[in-house]
Amino acid sequence: MFPNRLSDRLVLCLWSILWHLALPLIILYLWYRSRSEPLYITNLRERFGGGSPIPPDTIWVHAVSLGETRAADPLIRSLIDRGETILLTTITAAGRAEASKLFADDIAAKRLYLRWTPIELPWALRRFICNHKPRFGMIMEIELWPQMIAQAKRLGVPLIMAQAQYPDKSFARDQKGFGRIRARSIQGFDLILAKSQRHAERFRHFGAKNVRVTGELRFEQTIPQTQLDAAGALLETIDPKRLRICLASTAPDEDPMLIPVIQELLKHTIGPKPFIIYVPRHPKNFEETKQKLRNAGLNMAVRSRDFAADLSMLTPLPADCDGLFGDSLGEINFYYALAQSVFVGDSFNGEGSHNIIEPLRLLNSVVVGPSIWGIEYPGLEAIEDGVLIKLATPDDLLTHWRNFTPNVNNDQISNFIHNHGGATTRILKELSEHYLPSTQFQSH
Repeated sequence: MFPNRLSDRLVLCLWSILWHLALPLIILYLWYRSRSEPLYITNLRERFGGGSPIPPDTIWVHAVSLGETRAADPLIRSLIDRGETILLTTITAAGRAEASKLFADDIAAKRLYLRWTPIELPWALRRFICNHKPRFGMIMEIELWPQMIAQAKRLGVPLIMAQAQYPDKSFARDQKGFGRIRARSIQGFDLILAKSQRHAERFRHFGAKNVRVTGELRFEQTIPQTQLDAAGALLETIDPKRLRICLASTAPDEDPMLIPVIQELLKHTIGPKPFIIYVPRHPKNFEETKQKLRNAGLNMAVRSRDFAADLSMLTPLPADCDGLFGDSLGEINFYYALAQSVFVGDSFNGEGSHNIIEPLRLLNSVVVGPSIWGIEYPGLEAIEDGVLIKLATPDDLLTHWRNFTPNVNNDQISNFIHNHGGATTRILKELSEHYLPSTQFQSH
């Protein structure tokens, strides 16, 4: 139970005071982010637990941003297929925009309601729960907001952590200082559905009693056929002898490391030069990164300028085109389908890397830098099975691509994907024991 210690209650009180003091800065931050992503400032009362009331007894799914929202997609669809109504909350504009697109039909049919996650204030969270009356809450990944957990327990709303991971970096941090209250807040979850046995043991270390291993939902994400078709059409216009390289989910502080690698490949490749696809992680960095590439002498097509809404080309690619700059959200499968080799970013800057499953599912050769704490599962398993390559430096990345030969035998990757699937079924089975009518699970 959390909070069950006097010290935890006192820290929660201090936590609440700090959030109240920071409230003007939070509003300012939302306004600042809205300058590049206008969604941030919309429906502001939802940030304080408001919003139009919805039918009670929904399943509340909390997904922070775009990645968690897309990962939750197969589970949410399965729950809706069983007649459940979903209350989906996000924190970021990217997550809300993706949810609006993924679940447009369900939102229109009132099978899914979309709201901002309330700010970490006790009264805002109480207002949210009392306003919407969810049957239970399902938190994706590792979102340990102490007030969210405390207020849900106070109001009798069971909490489940699905797709749960406890990265090594977080685990080490939470064993000392203020991190200890984060760790103890884990005891507020009624059920934890961990990605792997490694993660499950870390939750148990901090006192979680009801922990199950159910796997990773990203192995079952829907791949939009329209994006694959658009990539196929574009590939018909690209010389098949050109090596196609995608650098995805990159961060601004990685640009100075990655752009020289691209320049060297373009200048010193024997034969047709590579075709480069460069896709930054965050929309707020699109313009900055595009300018860096332009300053480096790269002549790239731009998604927002040179392609229609359906991803068809507005004009043919020029003969001297070095590649494509991806300044869009929710179209990563289009970019990956163009590539033969993919580098996944936030891995040369200590940030733990990003989703490697999406490029693997499209049978790409996948490379990351040395920092993979954020994808420990399935990163370590993928390295062990030989379907992920971890490199220490950008120079190693350059050497890798200079010697790269496209893989013609994809059985190894296909077997890895198959062996790690099934998370949706396992999660639904666990939920059916206490939170879903058993007849719904059996009838699927």
